[in-house]
Amino acid sequence: MKVSVLSVVVLGLAVVVSAIAVVEVKHQSRSLFVNLEAEYNERDRLNTEWSRLRLEQGALATHSRVERVARESLELRQPAPEDTQLLRLDTPEARQ
Repeated sequence: MKVSVLSVVVLGLAVVVSAIAVVEVKHQSRSLFVNLEAEYNERDRLNTEWSRLRLEQGALATHSRVERVARESLELRQPAPEDTQLLRLDTPEARQ
């Protein structure tokens, strides 16, 4: 009789410990899922920002904008014809 009472107590304790473990694992699972969703949201935000930055880079790198910035901000001008020298590479002197 004493053995059966002891086995019932041990089995009852095992059930309680198992239930606590199930609750703990379920809580960890939910926490990890919340973290995963937060990471997905961050990934989507960064992808959106990356796309916007690529478009902005494309707009900033257009030839007309670069030329306008060179003229307005840097005050660069195309050299006058008398300041330009033409080098011919198909002459024998140029091949040396």
